[in-house]
Amino acid sequence: MRRRQLIGTAALTALSPLCWASSPMDHFQLIIVGAGAAGLTCACTAAENGVKNILVLEKNPVIGGSSLIARGTWFATGTASQTSRGVQDSDHDAVLYLKSEGLGKNDESLLEAMLPAGREQMAWFEHNGIRPAAFFAEKGVRRIHKFDMPEVIFFLRKKALSLGVKIWTGCPVKDLIQDEVTGRIKGVVFTRAGADRKAFASLGVVLCSGGFSRNKSLLGSVQEGLQNVATIAPPGLTGDGLKMGIRVGAATADLEHIKASYAFTDNPSSYQDMTFAYYYGPVIVNDDCARFVSESAPYKEIARKVIQQHEAKSYLVFDDEIRKTVSRLANASGPLKEFWGTGKIGNLPVFSGKTVEEVAQNAHIDPVGLKDTVDMYNEAITKLGKDPDFYRKDLTGKARLAPIVKPPFYVIPVKPALLGTYGGLKINKDAQVLNKSGKPIPGLWAAGEVTGGVHGAAAAMGVPLASAFGFGRIAGLSAAKALREERQ
Repeated sequence: MRRRQLIGTAALTALSPLCWASSPMDHFQLIIVGAGAAGLTCACTAAENGVKNILVLEKNPVIGGSSLIARGTWFATGTASQTSRGVQDSDHDAVLYLKSEGLGKNDESLLEAMLPAGREQMAWFEHNGIRPAAFFAEKGVRRIHKFDMPEVIFFLRKKALSLGVKIWTGCPVKDLIQDEVTGRIKGVVFTRAGADRKAFASLGVVLCSGGFSRNKSLLGSVQEGLQNVATIAPPGLTGDGLKMGIRVGAATADLEHIKASYAFTDNPSSYQDMTFAYYYGPVIVNDDCARFVSESAPYKEIARKVIQQHEAKSYLVFDDEIRKTVSRLANASGPLKEFWGTGKIGNLPVFSGKTVEEVAQNAHIDPVGLKDTVDMYNEAITKLGKDPDFYRKDLTGKARLAPIVKPPFYVIPVKPALLGTYGGLKINKDAQVLNKSGKPIPGLWAAGEVTGGVHGAAAAMGVPLASAFGFGRIAGLSAAKALREERQ
């Protein structure tokens, strides 16, 4: 795994600095790249703490980024929601939990900085009338605060504009401008209205540009097989900020720790197209029509196994009785509800047949191989009452062993899907981007999915937003501190 990381980093480092022709120039105190949760939080925080001339550049025509499709879950401690309900919690306990979820690969100093900053940011939202719509536990203590993200993003935009922040959409940033002598980041090169421009910032630049779920070549360079997965990340997450940071000497962290989810998806950019239907009876087979994983394994483990198959291909195989069961139990919505109720889902290929052989032929997979696999599975669970090959269970620990015998039969191609990436630019507790010697690159900060170190080997529920809001706030405060130091 380490070798793959080095290969990926080397590939990025090999990107030579870009040369830019003369272009119009603008001057600001602070430039923020990306208008998602991290970027807008940074802008509001910096503006409220004395930074006056701020520009936010967003490559997409609309703001919000990944935040708009996120489920709005925010991992936080010591909040009003916890206190009012008598929840006993501490940052110390939360850090221990996050390190266990991240298999000890997390940067503890980042977690210790993120949690109090996130608490302050949530209090700021609540002071402004934006409160969690729900509050619940995930694997223990109630720390998950659920927000309406369109409402949050709309408010952040409105607040930023009221503070004098300029937000320019449809403006992709192409490169950072670095002082050749001091190494300080002093601006960006970007495109606006089809023309290249330069913008300079006296304090520096904050990268809040998101991850690289939409960059297949980069995914494949850091982990073999990832180039074959789908993604439900929004358009634009192509690793621009990561590549720019590396070109100016930034170190990276946790690029190899990327985990896909096993999702019922055809690249829809929507959580609504995910399902856990395979927990309710279907078997999962590969391109050779062989089972290779327990269908009751955690969905990210299933995805990991699928990625190891030829072209990351897999297929759900089930009968009409299982279809009816899923329609009752899966609580599907949107396109999924349509499928489980009628046998179709949007433009996705859903194959059916009166026999297992017929549905295999229709799905362009091996009819004999699929029939053999289904027959062996049915025989085992019928005669033995268990799954001796993969020890399948349902999520409650009870056997979910439904024979696949009632026509019509169905086959659905399913690919792993990325919700986001875990690694990126290496930062310190002040959101400063670090070089390969572990020293801050002057004038360069980063926050959110473009960074690494927070998640470690796995992202716990609510932590992506915790990182975006927490380090977005920290980056804004760090820029304000730099302004005060500049004036001394």
